Amino acid sequence: MKSFCIIGLGNFGKNLALTLAQNGNQVLVIDNVESDIDAIADHVTNAVCGDPTNEMVLRAAGVASYGCCVVCLGSDNMQESILVTLTLKELGIPKIVARASSEQHRKVLTKVGADMVVFPEKDMGRKLAYTLAKTDVFEFINFSKDHSIVELKTPRRWAGKAIKDLDVRKRYGVNIIAISKAGSSDDFEIFTDPDRVLAPEETLVIIGGNEEIEKITGK
Repeated sequence: MKSFCIIGLGNFGKNLALTLAQNGNQVLVIDNVESDIDAIADHVTNAVCGDPTNEMVLRAAGVASYGCCVVCLGSDNMQESILVTLTLKELGIPKIVARASSEQHRKVLTKVGADMVVFPEKDMGRKLAYTLAKTDVFEFINFSKDHSIVELKTPRRWAGKAIKDLDVRKRYGVNIIAISKAGSSDDFEIFTDPDRVLAPEETLVIIGGNEEIEKITGK
């Protein structure tokens, strides 16, 4: 189980926290709006109402024990997000992800300690949850309510087996639509030979229902 601290419960932060929690991760949320905390408290590991720019609030919430903190403060809170990111860095958080509202904001966040900076778009909360929580998933695209395309490392149980023997469409409800060529993560074979044997470190692109994909990528 991985642990995440989500700071700021706007739409982005709330969706990110809920998706991470639904995937079995330990999730702490911090926000200074009590109604937002009350609305999510039953769905996450711990919910704290307080000013995240106050270092004592962060310390009391136990953020130092979490593996990753995501600063999800909105675009109207630029100074606050920079301050929180700096404080998290000083507290020794292993991985800090911060939301930026502009390129200039991104540069400042990076300089004060953010390991990763994102510019949220539609469904970014869910996409980020997958890339953070699942180490073998490199890319996630949700193209409809129930279906997605995922780029991931060859699952261990598939390695060394031919595509035709795996019969992934019948057994797993997904289709392999591309495979990376040997030694390359961006040069893909689009038309896959059914006799092709999958190697452990290859990158696959699969398409299928979200529930079926979750069964494959779940740890």
